[in-house]
Amino acid sequence: MIQPATDPTDHGWIDGRLPYYRVGDGPKTLLFVPGLNDAFGGRADWRIAQVLGQAYRGFTDEYTVWTVSRPRGLDSGTTTRDLAGSYATVLDELGGADVLGYSMGGFVAQHLAADYPDLVDRLVVGASADRLGEKGVSIVEEWRELAENGEWSRLYDSVTREGYVGWRQSVYPRVVRAFGGVFSPPVPSDVVVSCDACLEHDTGDRLGDVDVPTLVVGGTEDRLFPESRLRATKEGIPGAKLALLRGAGHAAMDENHDQFTGVVRRFLRGESL
Repeated sequence: MIQPATDPTDHGWIDGRLPYYRVGDGPKTLLFVPGLNDAFGGRADWRIAQVLGQAYRGFTDEYTVWTVSRPRGLDSGTTTRDLAGSYATVLDELGGADVLGYSMGGFVAQHLAADYPDLVDRLVVGASADRLGEKGVSIVEEWRELAENGEWSRLYDSVTREGYVGWRQSVYPRVVRAFGGVFSPPVPSDVVVSCDACLEHDTGDRLGDVDVPTLVVGGTEDRLFPESRLRATKEGIPGAKLALLRGAGHAAMDENHDQFTGVVRRFLRGESL
C-alpha cells in the first residue's frame, strides 16, 4: 500500500518490497522506472531522495514524481515483462500516470504500456529501445561476468565509463571511487539477473501493441542503444515521436540534463518537440 504524502520529498517501501522515492507535489503523476543500476541500490535513503529532487527539478512544478525500484532478491530467469507486472500494481494504486522508463527501465516500460495501456497515459522510452545494440550486448555481457565474479570495482568503472562521453568517461570513475566508495550490492545476484533480463529483452514483435502516445529519446553517442535502434523503436510504435540528443551518450539524462528534461516536458504537455 502506498502511504499518503506528507512532505514534498520522501522515501520508503511499497508493500514492504519495492523501495520508492517521491519528489515534488505537482497535480499530475510521473512514474520513473530506473535502469540496470537500480540493482546496485540498497534501502531507500533520504540522501538519494535529495539528489533526485535536483534531478527532477524540471518536472516538480507540474508533477509528483515517483521513482520506484524493482523488488530485491529477483528470481533467476525474471524477465522485463515479469517486472512490468510489479509496476502495474504500483500504477493501479497511483490511479495511472505518465511513465518514463530509462535504459532497462525503458524495457520494462514498453511491456507496461503494451500490457496495461489503461494505466499509462503517456510513455517516454529514455536511452532505451526494443533491444540492445550489438555493442550493447557485448557491454552487458561483460557486466554480467564481472558481477558473477564479484569484481565490483571493475564493474562500477565500466558502467560509468560506458555511460558517459568526453571527459566524464575518465573523471567520473575516479570520483565514484574517491567519494562513493566501491561496495557489494545488497543482493549481488540481482545484478546478474538484471543483466540476463536485458540480454533477453526483445520487443520487436510487441511494439505495435503500444497504444499510448510515446516518445523515444536518446543520445546519438549511446554505445548501448545506437541511433539505428532508437529509430527502429520509434518506427515500430504507432505514432511515436523521436528526439535525438546530438553528442550525448547513454547517460543523456545526466550529461544533457536541461535538453533531455525540456524535450520530455514538452512531449508530456502535448507540445511540439
